[in-house]
Amino acid sequence: MATARWWLDAQAPTTGRLVRHGLRTLVKRGRPGALVLLGFAPATLETDGSALDRTHVPFGGSVRFSATIRNAGVRNARPAIDHVVHHGKANGSQSAKTCKLTTRTPALDRTTAVTREHSFRLLTSGRCHPGP
Repeated sequence: MATARWWLDAQAPTTGRLVRHGLRTLVKRGRPGALVLLGFAPATLETDGSALDRTHVPFGGSVRFSATIRNAGVRNARPAIDHVVHHGKANGSQSAKTCKLTTRTPALDRTTAVTREHSFRLLTSGRCHPGP
């Protein structure tokens, strides 16, 4: 964190991208210091939850989800919005994977809609196992 702060103070054209990449794990874990360094601040947001277009997804299929987010705070907000997918493991347990969704800036008392499709296709980097 100290190195990232120092690099951002002596910024070169590629520094922002390098620091964002270096802090990605801390941002996914919701570490306040990393979020503040990248310009994210606490915000008062309301959401209607997410809506899925299906409840069963076959191997190789995908699921589309959407949600609306409203800035209910007293100032404009710049939230880091992620989604978490819990994948089944071979032993029956689950492993959480955090995926970036958006970094939109909802204005005061405004609603913004986010939609994404998450694929469950077979990959060479991991294996899909059935489960809820």
